[in-house]
Amino acid sequence: MSPKELLEFRPWMLALAVFLACAIGIAIMEQVPDPRAVFAQASSQDAASAPRAP
Repeated sequence: MSPKELLEFRPWMLALAVFLACAIGIAIMEQVPDPRAVFAQASSQDAASAPRAP
């Protein structure tokens, strides 16, 4: 096979690229916590009882 044949466009290459992009995006989104959950962890009552640094 020549290099030109390897770089030739084939429909399955596009399908593979889209599938990999979606899989990587889903994997990244699963690692990022929900913003509402991050802000819901601390409340004003928790802040009042938290120890203060000297």
